[in-house]
Amino acid sequence: MSDAEFVKVKYRLTEQVARPGGMTAGLASERAQRELAAHAGDAMKSLGGMIGRLEVMCKERTAELDKVYEEGSTILDIAGLFDKRVICDACYSLCELVDRLRTHKKTDWTSINVHVSALRLLWTKDGQDPATLKSVVDGLWTITDRLNP
Repeated sequence: MSDAEFVKVKYRLTEQVARPGGMTAGLASERAQRELAAHAGDAMKSLGGMIGRLEVMCKERTAELDKVYEEGSTILDIAGLFDKRVICDACYSLCELVDRLRTHKKTDWTSINVHVSALRLLWTKDGQDPATLKSVVDGLWTITDRLNP
């Protein structure tokens, strides 16, 4: 019987990580935040445009609920990247409302319009008077919660 032989495998990634240089996770995070902040203005304009599209949908009342959901979900994603918590909460309420409407096979453009109008207000105020803005979002959830899941 022969003796066991151990072979140490060299991995390229191990060698790269062991080399001096590179950046720490903290430095990478700071750099990413800086890069993200550079796009904040364009993102806010984009949010305004998306809210405008939702306003048109509410006015025409011909869009499918799936389209309203998609637009709200996109706003939620972008607002989340830029830490716009109140807008995120309002969009989450809108998406939940639309999902519940679809589940119950209903359409309630009045409730959707209230959400979209609130989104416009929240986008315009952009963090001013947080207590009042939170109460707006709480009111949206009151509307959404009228439809049980």
